Amino acid sequence: MNAPLNDLEKRLSAALAGRPRQILFGASAQMRASLEGTRDLADNRRGAAETERVTQGLMALRLQENPDFVRLKYACRGLARAVDWDSRRVLADSALLKKLLSRVAALKSDERRFQSCRRALLVALEEAEALPKSSYPEGRALLRRFLSRACSH
Repeated sequence: MNAPLNDLEKRLSAALAGRPRQILFGASAQMRASLEGTRDLADNRRGAAETERVTQGLMALRLQENPDFVRLKYACRGLARAVDWDSRRVLADSALLKKLLSRVAALKSDERRFQSCRRALLVALEEAEALPKSSYPEGRALLRRFLSRACSH
């Protein structure tokens, strides 16, 4: 993501070279702040889009019998997050967690999709492990068991 911005910085520096006082892009504090602001904005937009997709995936998991693969993958990614309107977590709802894991297990015949969901579950487990130790022990244990079986096959 930073490569295009770095390229822009180089092109602006080249365009400003030879100007009075030999101004270089990035030389002034305002120019550096502007470039950093652009970088932050680009990074935040990507994060906002991912959060929106995770929320859509979690809602599809709650409302649909069999959500499509993309929504399932994002639901896997966000199962430890409190992102819906009342801050519920899939990790806290054993029935919903079992539904999610059974949908992922059903993808076993499609190795690429199964591995994509498995990677998303691994990231979600890392997020779950960062929560206080006393929260969601059953959900964490179920997720760990599923992942240990998925990784051993």
